[in-house]
Amino acid sequence: MRITLAILLVLSLAAGHWYHNYDLQEKKKSYSKEINSHLDKIYHIEKDFIANLPIYEDYGTAKKEKELRKYLLPHHIQAAKKSAFGPVNDVEHIKKLVGENKLAKIEADKDALFFFYNVPDSGKYLTLKAADGLKMIAYHFQEILRKKADLPEVKLAVSSMLRTKEYHSKLKTSNENAAYISSHSYGVSFDLFYDDYFINFPEPQKTEDGFSNEIIDRLNYRFGFLAGDALRRQLKSMLMETLIELQAEGKIYAIIEKNQRCFHVTVLK
Repeated sequence: MRITLAILLVLSLAAGHWYHNYDLQEKKKSYSKEINSHLDKIYHIEKDFIANLPIYEDYGTAKKEKELRKYLLPHHIQAAKKSAFGPVNDVEHIKKLVGENKLAKIEADKDALFFFYNVPDSGKYLTLKAADGLKMIAYHFQEILRKKADLPEVKLAVSSMLRTKEYHSKLKTSNENAAYISSHSYGVSFDLFYDDYFINFPEPQKTEDGFSNEIIDRLNYRFGFLAGDALRRQLKSMLMETLIELQAEGKIYAIIEKNQRCFHVTVLK
């Protein structure tokens, strides 16, 4: 009797171990299938960008670049001086203007259509009008992409916003291209770095345990930057088209800056 019970116990443990291993193998197959399927989607999305968007070397003609040199720094400064207050002096001045609702702290959360590219926290401020202008550019950029093909959202890289007079005087010592007087100091200008983007790849379908979701979310974050970098020549073309259109509508001034690899933008209305 004891031998029989022992045999049954061993068989039961063996069956449980086999079932556990079988279940684990099935889960691995399921995870692998979901992840490979998602990677395949990413591959086809990248192909859609390449097939439907021109690279900058073909799109950015001398004529188009001339459009983004029509309004140079004096025009930007003149537009900045029409703002309700003068240039921002220092951190204390920022606090005062935020309290008066003349400056706003800009946040780049998950839903924002832009991200910060090496912008110090003390510089993440714009006037309310300029903050709306940044959103306007980002939305118009998406509209242009959607006209070309069924493409996902692409986030723009903001490389500079507010620069106080104090900060700008220090910047001038290390950057010969930095002007002593800048529209950045008025909170109405920002720079869009045209060599970096983030592609919002589609989120995975939710599963019960969420394990594959977590992996795919991490892949999306990593591949979002990698693909944005790989497609920067195509996306720079579309950003140029966005800025030319909005400038023609009298909403912004934009300058292409080759040394700093950015578009300098001042919001007009």
